[in-house]
Amino acid sequence: MTNEIHCSTATIAADFDLSQVANLTAPPEPPADLAALVRRYRSSRSAVVVQALRGWLQRANPDLPEPDRRGIVLGTATGAAPDIEEFLEESIRVGDHLVNPALFPMTVHNAAAGNAAIAARCRGPNVVVSAGIESVWSALVAARGLLRDNSADVVFVGGFESRRLANGTTGTVAALIAVSADPTTLGANHLAPLSMQLHRAGVLPRPSADAGSSEEFLPSDPGATSVVALVRFANAFASKPAGVTEPGGVDEAEAVVR
Repeated sequence: MTNEIHCSTATIAADFDLSQVANLTAPPEPPADLAALVRRYRSSRSAVVVQALRGWLQRANPDLPEPDRRGIVLGTATGAAPDIEEFLEESIRVGDHLVNPALFPMTVHNAAAGNAAIAARCRGPNVVVSAGIESVWSALVAARGLLRDNSADVVFVGGFESRRLANGTTGTVAALIAVSADPTTLGANHLAPLSMQLHRAGVLPRPSADAGSSEEFLPSDPGATSVVALVRFANAFASKPAGVTEPGGVDEAEAVVR
């Protein structure tokens, strides 16, 4: 075990065809059991996050630390907005006294992270970060902080986002990796030292003073932009990262990593 932080390959799950909106380097999780997860959680946000985490665990077969040393950090710009809308629409349609109470717990922004923690027996830190389209990268900063101050031995970090599709429905995607100072904790999914992989993928730091506010650059459909940003995050942790640049260059996957 070293002080250097290592990262894993990314796992991604979605309840719609991602090729409609973004170029994904690695295939997403098979959607076979997604419908059952949506029925269980009454939320696509929780369903795709749990599916991504399950897929990661199945492929990695890792030697995980004790549950209280496992953390989860998720970034999201859109959060539980679709679940809040569904709850409000249901209350208007049937009346406040008849609304399905199972919908309400999903209206908090950390519901997906909580359900993922239960599914993977993660009893350590559980954090949700919302910082515009750069939320997933802010989550990675928070995850590194948890490792450095010894709050966890492994942290599952990524994000989830939702957007309105052309057919009027809402599509949701989740992507995550794992980071740890002990590469054996990442099992078969171990990829590389985190700093090396970020450099390979062309994701380089830039001064916070030059970063500006994400809100300044959001188009009329922030959900669409957030989904694309999350897919770029997943691509940055592919075995052969998309958009690799030479030292000194930064491609479209550029993000703030302080």
